[in-house]
Amino acid sequence: MTDDEKADVLRDAIDAYLGEVHPEDLDSDDLSWVLVTALDQAEKKAAAQH
Repeated sequence: MTDDEKADVLRDAIDAYLGEVHPEDLDSDDLSWVLVTALDQAEKKAAAQH
């Protein structure tokens, strides 16, 4: 994956997290896991396509 593709995945994951979680319930640990999971899934999908 290129850095641009990774940035897109991370941006989309952040947007989704912020859209789903109430502002009072934001948690940096939860967001970190969301980002790790999103990036891992995207990298596996990219690897499967090559």
